[in-house]
Amino acid sequence: MTFVAFDTETANSSRASICSLGATVVTNGVVTDERSWMIRPPEGHDEFFARNVSIHGITPEMVQHKPRFGELWPEISQYLEGHTVVAHNASFDTSVVRYACETSGHPWPEWTYGCTLVMARQALDLVSYRLPIVASHLGVPLERHHDAAADARACAGVLLALADRNECADLTHLTAALTVNLGRLFAGGWDPCRQARAVRSPSHSARGPLAIPEASIDADPEHPLYGQVVVFTGGLGSMTRQDACDAVARVGATPAKGLTRKTTVLVIGDGFRGDDLAEFQTGKARKALELRAKGQPIEVVTEDELLELLTIERNTTAPVRTV
Repeated sequence: MTFVAFDTETANSSRASICSLGATVVTNGVVTDERSWMIRPPEGHDEFFARNVSIHGITPEMVQHKPRFGELWPEISQYLEGHTVVAHNASFDTSVVRYACETSGHPWPEWTYGCTLVMARQALDLVSYRLPIVASHLGVPLERHHDAAADARACAGVLLALADRNECADLTHLTAALTVNLGRLFAGGWDPCRQARAVRSPSHSARGPLAIPEASIDADPEHPLYGQVVVFTGGLGSMTRQDACDAVARVGATPAKGLTRKTTVLVIGDGFRGDDLAEFQTGKARKALELRAKGQPIEVVTEDELLELLTIERNTTAPVRTV
């Protein structure tokens, strides 16, 4: 199995604000090279938001003398172009590269790409599919989550572990076994890496004190949240509960007040970034544990992960400063 796993980190809510990229090259099932870059984000996208800094630890001072993305891309692209690339939540990482290239005057790369998040959802029954949880379940080391080099290395390990569990020698056979379609990035467009099976039609029921919106009939059916039934627990720091309900509805999900047998996603707020749902003891979290114990697949999503999926501007987060 030959591929390149990569991961990106961003300075703020702009997808073009790339400040770090890590890559792990795997050749015939063996890691043969690893590289990482600290990057000064493209001009106009180089504010560092406190929220982002708290996640990955990269500060403006750490990149102020580094080359901007546009200068580094020819070097970085040598490790990525011409290979099948893989990322955990590839819809985010590929969009970061797209926007950063576009902002810097570079054409989009032409890639075939896979997503270990999509594959793990197909292969494993877990409470959450965050990289630390998937890696731990598969026995893959992850030294420091949100360090681009460490995340790329762990992503590579996850893919190799999934291939081993499914007795697949290459990515083509693995995606076929998991009923996953690889994504494509090409000049002027892209096809996402996604489940090959049909998605559910969204429910249109709406009850409760919130103004629960109906799932948009114009939403992209390939969006990861399309057709999901989403429930929130805990306070959100970046938006109101109403804004969150409206946002998930716009991408085709059905927000709901409480957990039922139809619930598929539980968004946990209050800054939760743990790896164990039992660490967050709200009534909804406890009920989610009970439903999962009865065989209902409910995925836990953190607020940061929800924001990545929605590409919501974090207007409540003050910038640190520009580099």
